[in-house]
Amino acid sequence: MKHKRLLEGIIFFLFLFWIYAAVVKLADISLWRFRLREQPFDDMFAEPLAWGLPLLEFVIAALMISGRTVKWGLWMGAGLLGAFSVYIGMIQLHVFSHIPCSCAGIVKHFGWTEHLIFNIAILTVTVYAIFQVNKPQSDITPSEVQLS
Repeated sequence: MKHKRLLEGIIFFLFLFWIYAAVVKLADISLWRFRLREQPFDDMFAEPLAWGLPLLEFVIAALMISGRTVKWGLWMGAGLLGAFSVYIGMIQLHVFSHIPCSCAGIVKHFGWTEHLIFNIAILTVTVYAIFQVNKPQSDITPSEVQLS
Protein backbone atom coordinates (compact mmCIF):
# COMPACT_ATOMS: atom_id res chain seq x y z
CA MET A 1 0.00 0.00 0.00
CA LYS A 2 2.85 2.42 0.82
CA HIS A 3 4.48 1.60 -2.52
CA LYS A 4 1.26 2.39 -4.34
CA ARG A 5 0.89 5.74 -2.52
CA LEU A 6 4.52 6.66 -3.25
CA LEU A 7 4.09 5.79 -6.91
CA GLU A 8 0.85 7.75 -7.13
CA GLY A 9 2.61 10.72 -5.50
CA ILE A 10 5.45 10.54 -8.00
CA ILE A 11 3.06 10.30 -10.93
CA PHE A 12 1.04 13.24 -9.58
CA PHE A 13 4.26 15.26 -9.24
CA LEU A 14 5.24 14.41 -12.83
CA PHE A 15 1.73 15.28 -14.02
CA LEU A 16 2.05 18.72 -12.41
CA PHE A 17 5.59 19.11 -13.76
CA TRP A 18 4.46 18.55 -17.37
CA ILE A 19 1.40 20.80 -17.00
CA TYR A 20 3.60 23.54 -15.54
CA ALA A 21 6.20 23.16 -18.29
CA ALA A 22 3.52 23.57 -20.98
CA VAL A 23 1.67 26.44 -19.32
CA VAL A 24 4.85 28.47 -18.73
CA LYS A 25 5.68 28.29 -22.43
CA LEU A 26 2.18 29.20 -23.58
CA ALA A 27 1.70 31.94 -20.97
CA ASP A 28 4.24 34.07 -22.82
CA ILE A 29 4.35 32.52 -26.26
CA SER A 30 6.21 35.46 -27.80
CA LEU A 31 9.05 35.11 -25.27
CA TRP A 32 9.06 31.33 -25.82
CA ARG A 33 9.33 31.84 -29.60
CA PHE A 34 12.14 34.37 -29.09
CA ARG A 35 14.07 31.90 -26.93
CA LEU A 36 13.61 29.16 -29.49
CA ARG A 37 15.03 31.43 -32.19
CA GLU A 38 18.13 31.94 -30.03
CA GLN A 39 18.82 28.21 -30.02
CA PRO A 40 21.58 26.88 -32.28
CA PHE A 41 19.24 25.29 -34.80
CA ASP A 42 17.50 26.70 -37.84
CA ASP A 43 14.77 29.27 -37.14
CA MET A 44 12.35 27.29 -39.28
CA PHE A 45 11.96 24.92 -36.30
CA ALA A 46 10.99 27.71 -33.89
CA GLU A 47 7.30 27.94 -34.82
CA PRO A 48 6.57 24.19 -34.87
CA LEU A 49 8.45 23.78 -31.56
CA ALA A 50 6.70 26.81 -30.03
CA TRP A 51 3.38 25.00 -30.24
CA GLY A 52 4.55 21.39 -30.55
CA LEU A 53 6.52 21.12 -27.32
CA PRO A 54 3.77 22.48 -25.05
CA LEU A 55 1.25 20.27 -26.84
CA LEU A 56 3.49 17.25 -26.30
CA GLU A 57 3.89 18.19 -22.63
CA PHE A 58 0.10 18.37 -22.24
CA VAL A 59 -0.22 14.96 -23.93
CA ILE A 60 2.38 13.48 -21.57
CA ALA A 61 0.47 14.88 -18.57
CA ALA A 62 -2.86 13.62 -19.93
CA LEU A 63 -1.47 10.12 -20.38
CA MET A 64 -0.56 10.06 -16.68
CA ILE A 65 -4.19 10.51 -15.63
CA SER A 66 -5.29 6.99 -16.50
CA GLY A 67 -3.79 3.75 -15.29
CA ARG A 68 -4.19 2.37 -18.81
CA THR A 69 -1.93 5.02 -20.32
CA VAL A 70 0.40 5.92 -17.45
CA LYS A 71 3.22 3.79 -18.90
CA TRP A 72 3.01 5.69 -22.18
CA GLY A 73 3.14 9.00 -20.34
CA LEU A 74 6.13 7.93 -18.27
CA TRP A 75 8.01 6.61 -21.31
CA MET A 76 7.25 9.70 -23.39
CA GLY A 77 8.27 11.95 -20.50
CA ALA A 78 11.51 10.04 -20.05
CA GLY A 79 12.20 10.31 -23.77
CA LEU A 80 11.65 14.06 -23.85
CA LEU A 81 13.70 14.60 -20.70
CA GLY A 82 16.45 12.37 -22.09
CA ALA A 83 16.53 14.21 -25.41
CA PHE A 84 16.62 17.59 -23.72
CA SER A 85 19.34 16.41 -21.31
CA VAL A 86 21.47 15.32 -24.28
CA TYR A 87 20.88 18.74 -25.86
CA ILE A 88 21.97 20.49 -22.64
CA GLY A 89 25.01 18.21 -22.46
CA MET A 90 25.93 19.24 -26.00
CA ILE A 91 25.62 22.89 -24.97
CA GLN A 92 27.88 22.18 -21.99
CA LEU A 93 30.44 20.53 -24.27
CA HIS A 94 30.38 23.58 -26.61
CA VAL A 95 29.23 21.52 -29.57
CA PHE A 96 27.36 24.55 -30.91
CA SER A 97 28.87 27.81 -32.13
CA HIS A 98 27.10 29.81 -29.42
CA ILE A 99 25.52 29.12 -26.06
CA PRO A 100 21.84 30.07 -26.05
CA CYS A 101 20.02 31.52 -23.06
CA SER A 102 18.36 29.16 -20.63
CA CYS A 103 14.62 28.52 -20.41
CA ALA A 104 11.74 30.12 -18.55
CA GLY A 105 9.70 29.10 -15.57
CA ILE A 106 11.20 27.36 -12.59
CA VAL A 107 14.61 27.03 -14.25
CA LYS A 108 14.98 30.54 -15.66
CA HIS A 109 17.52 31.40 -12.98
CA PHE A 110 19.48 28.19 -13.54
CA GLY A 111 22.65 28.05 -15.55
CA TRP A 112 23.01 25.16 -17.97
CA THR A 113 24.80 22.97 -15.40
CA GLU A 114 22.00 23.39 -12.85
CA HIS A 115 19.46 22.84 -15.61
CA LEU A 116 21.13 19.57 -16.56
CA ILE A 117 21.20 18.41 -12.93
CA PHE A 118 17.51 19.31 -12.55
CA ASN A 119 16.59 17.41 -15.73
CA ILE A 120 18.58 14.35 -14.69
CA ALA A 121 16.86 14.39 -11.27
CA ILE A 122 13.39 14.51 -12.89
CA LEU A 123 14.48 11.84 -15.39
CA THR A 124 15.68 9.64 -12.51
CA VAL A 125 12.32 9.97 -10.75
CA THR A 126 10.56 9.13 -14.02
CA VAL A 127 12.71 6.05 -14.62
CA TYR A 128 12.07 4.92 -11.03
CA ALA A 129 8.31 5.22 -11.68
CA ILE A 130 8.66 3.24 -14.92
CA PHE A 131 10.41 0.42 -13.08
CA GLN A 132 7.81 0.42 -10.31
CA VAL A 133 4.91 0.29 -12.78
CA ASN A 134 6.64 -2.46 -14.79
CA LYS A 135 7.75 -4.51 -11.78
CA PRO A 136 6.41 -8.05 -12.43
CA GLN A 137 6.24 -9.02 -8.76
CA SER A 138 4.71 -5.70 -7.83
CA ASP A 139 1.39 -5.63 -6.06
CA ILE A 140 0.66 -2.51 -8.14
CA THR A 141 -0.79 -2.96 -11.59
CA PRO A 142 -0.63 -0.02 -14.03
CA SER A 143 -4.43 0.17 -14.11
CA GLU A 144 -4.46 0.76 -10.33
CA VAL A 145 -2.15 3.78 -10.61
CA GLN A 146 -4.09 6.87 -11.48
CA LEU A 147 -4.51 10.43 -10.35
CA SER A 148 -8.24 10.24 -9.62
